[in-house]
Amino acid sequence: MTFRRKAISLQGKRVQVTATYGGTFTGTILSVGADFLILSALIRGIRRRRIIRLAEIVALLALI
Repeated sequence: MTFRRKAISLQGKRVQVTATYGGTFTGTILSVGADFLILSALIRGIRRRRIIRLAEIVALLALI
């Protein structure tokens, strides 16, 4: 299974994403594109969307 397919299987679920530039983000995967994913996260009480390139993701963990 490719990394992109694994990300697609986690779409709509709560995950923790660790990126190469040191950022760790927790949220729900809204969609997965050819080379990016869109993560919806609650930051300081405001719903935000982050676009993260798949090439920059070090770890993608499903949260229970």
